[in-house]
Amino acid sequence: MFNDYVSDDKIKQFQTRKPKGKSFSSKNKLAEIKNFLGFEYVKLKKDVNGIRFSEKSLRDFSYDLKYNISLMRKSDEEIFLYQYFISGSELKRFFEEYINGTIEGEIIQIEKYTPENLA
Repeated sequence: MFNDYVSDDKIKQFQTRKPKGKSFSSKNKLAEIKNFLGFEYVKLKKDVNGIRFSEKSLRDFSYDLKYNISLMRKSDEEIFLYQYFISGSELKRFFEEYINGTIEGEIIQIEKYTPENLA
């Protein structure tokens, strides 16, 4: 899985998609891009089918997701890449441990895996 991103001992860089202007298009509906504490975000009231979000459905969906978090660590002048495989239900705990220094390293990449049976 990780080998797909490694070439000649270098991690490939992928361009991030930047929104044009200050709006975000989701199935021909525009949402205004706002900024809070220097972070851009959009507020969505309904899904792409026009259905309002359900707290239980969103929480269940998030708990079914899996995350691959890559951390770079240096030890004895060598560089290592640690791959953590975190379930959605454990993501908050992982970041709490990272922030308080129990888990060390520099975040290199975060990938989200959606199980095929989820919409």
